[in-house]
Amino acid sequence: MIYAIATTDKQLSPRFSKAEIFTFYNELGRVVAVQKNPCLAVPGCSGKKLLIELLQKLNCDVVIVRKIGEKTLAKLLFCGFKVEQGSTRDTTEELLENARQCKNSLLSPEQGVKSKGSCRTV
Repeated sequence: MIYAIATTDKQLSPRFSKAEIFTFYNELGRVVAVQKNPCLAVPGCSGKKLLIELLQKLNCDVVIVRKIGEKTLAKLLFCGFKVEQGSTRDTTEELLENARQCKNSLLSPEQGVKSKGSCRTV
């Protein structure tokens, strides 16, 4: 299993699409990759598409987020990613352990934040 954590200032980012980097961990909790968030370099929906492509390229299974828009959540779920919600107060170890145990799974787009943007769902 590969886990991706949306990270800002070395902790879980408050907003998925605005995270500075994505840190990828294996099932042992070891870092396997650190990538800049492509959403920050490209405006609008194109950046989110690049982000999903990055997650796919790195064989990510589970994405750990704090807040995520319902349309972006729909895209991740449609692409087959498991999405877990964490707290910005949790350590990386706690985030990974909670994700392993599926403690806060986001299973439907309605669990995301209502979006104001114009990106279409998949």
